Amino acid sequence: MTPAPPLPGERFDAVIVGAGAAGLSLACHLADAGWGDKVLIVDDASHPLEARSWAWWSKGTGLLDSAASVEVRHLRVAGGGWRRTQALEPYSYRRITGPELSAETDRIIGARPGYRRVVGSARALAREGAGCRVLIDVPEPGGARTVEVSARWVFDSVGLGVPSASPASAAYLDFHGLHIECPTDVFDPGTATLMDFRTDQTAGAAFVYVLPTSARSALVERTVFAFSDTYDRGLHGARHEDHVRDYIGAHVRAGAYKVTGREVGTIPLQRGPAPTPKGPVIPIGATAGMVRASTGYGFARIQRHSAAIASCLARGRHPASAAPARRWSRALDDALLRVIREDRTAAVELFATLFTRNPAPRILAFLEEEASPLSQIALCVTLPVGPFLRAQVRAATGTRAANPRVPYAESDTVSHPSR
Repeated sequence: MTPAPPLPGERFDAVIVGAGAAGLSLACHLADAGWGDKVLIVDDASHPLEARSWAWWSKGTGLLDSAASVEVRHLRVAGGGWRRTQALEPYSYRRITGPELSAETDRIIGARPGYRRVVGSARALAREGAGCRVLIDVPEPGGARTVEVSARWVFDSVGLGVPSASPASAAYLDFHGLHIECPTDVFDPGTATLMDFRTDQTAGAAFVYVLPTSARSALVERTVFAFSDTYDRGLHGARHEDHVRDYIGAHVRAGAYKVTGREVGTIPLQRGPAPTPKGPVIPIGATAGMVRASTGYGFARIQRHSAAIASCLARGRHPASAAPARRWSRALDDALLRVIREDRTAAVELFATLFTRNPAPRILAFLEEEASPLSQIALCVTLPVGPFLRAQVRAATGTRAANPRVPYAESDTVSHPSR
């Protein structure tokens, strides 16, 4: 049964704007905590869940961990002349698709009759006393009807009312992936390739990601660290698929294969502090800075933020306190992005050092902000200081590294345990 659209003047405990990873995850955590009699999730349907998926690493105790259809326990990283495969224990790397997240959300919120997911577009917010009024355009045959509702809290994943800053050097990840099926077993379903730098580097620091879904199928995706003032997405993005196919031919060696789908898009890498929550309007997801700027991963952060919000509300606390400051993480991310921007050759070498001189659990704990101070120090001392200092000097003086193409070994093929 399709949920009824909101009525004019209807009151809610919370309105969640956006039904992607952040909005649906928060709805799950609120429902699981037993909070709220009436919660409205508003989805403008501009980003269909059928074409989306999210990956993260965790220890298996998260609310949504069991809903992931793919779980691997080994990660591979590689570059020109080197490669490494590591066990992740106590972590696992998981992937959940949009339809899987949607189905799990429906299952969890099904125990809360006052929770509703509706199609509509929230287009304006206005603070009113301790709460907020929300204008929602609800689609109808022949047009849309605007409905005004009120809520004690509004959780905003789309940046409604937040000024959009577009600095000249805005950073983002530009990715293009192919879902492929092969006629024979070529993949190890228990091992994912997190970063393989054996791909063309002329447009920016780039890597290929391979996530098997079976011994014969996988997502093979190429990602470039891009900066809006130097990266021409129309030009370089058009060549993404050629580079993906080159990689498949050189390193997967699948022979004939069939493309069954594509994942194409960008992930903004927010630099600097996230917007400060104002009164009853609480940013969530990427709008709240949950996507880590140095990696583009955000799903695990979103889960922790959602759980913290639910805990705050259940205890009668303002949910603004659920978001940690993350000054140390932001400083590290900004330093790494500066290296990637100023000298991508050094950036690739830095990633190689990170992966070859540290065990995977230490890296993952560090990236997930679960590492102890001693573990953070142990990881940081393995990294070369030179690239960070040179990038800082270049940024201060306005000079740039020559950034020649980073070579990669065509003959250094990925080994296949299944062969």
